[in-house]
Amino acid sequence: MYKYFAFFITSLCFGQVPFSKENPNNTLAIKGCAYVNLLDGGYGSIIGVEKGFFKNNSIGVKFIYNDFTPHRESGKDDGYKPIDYTNDRDKSFIFEYKYYFNFNSFRERTGISFYSSLSYKTGINTIDNDRNYPHDYYHQEIKCKFIGPAIGVVVLCSQSKRWSIDTQLGYLFGEKKLSTDYVIPADYNLKESYKTNLFRFEIMLAYNIN
Repeated sequence: MYKYFAFFITSLCFGQVPFSKENPNNTLAIKGCAYVNLLDGGYGSIIGVEKGFFKNNSIGVKFIYNDFTPHRESGKDDGYKPIDYTNDRDKSFIFEYKYYFNFNSFRERTGISFYSSLSYKTGINTIDNDRNYPHDYYHQEIKCKFIGPAIGVVVLCSQSKRWSIDTQLGYLFGEKKLSTDYVIPADYNLKESYKTNLFRFEIMLAYNIN
């Protein structure tokens, strides 16, 4: 944990670059991403906003909403019963601080800006299995709280310098709390928590408002 925090602090010493060259103090970016889960069914989406300040810093917040519907289809041996659906829904917020590096000449030539960030993620994931079929449990809630650093890059994709692609890779560590409604009454509403960590990749389309 401490080595990742030290890495983030050390990265702040590499200079300064404004979040927006044209309007470094008042830039506001709106960003988002949506996708379809082709394997399991359902969709996912992220929408966020980022506000620049002090020329090389920004703060932002992102809302994540995923609604997946994995299912199991029955065959001839099962008499072609209705499909066994599971609803997996995730709602979470990410609060983020970014620091943009001072690579001005490289940025002028390529339209690419590098940054480091520190994120805090909190949310809840609910899983509901089809009660018409046998399952180990029918309802589960997973609450999470994570924090961790990330590195990323913003790539301009229009001459107006308003549209860009923002992509990052982060490492998060924290805690998950589970509350599960099991089929067996003795295990009903079992609660547990555990420490965990994960790598997170993200790519979003952003529009800068000056």
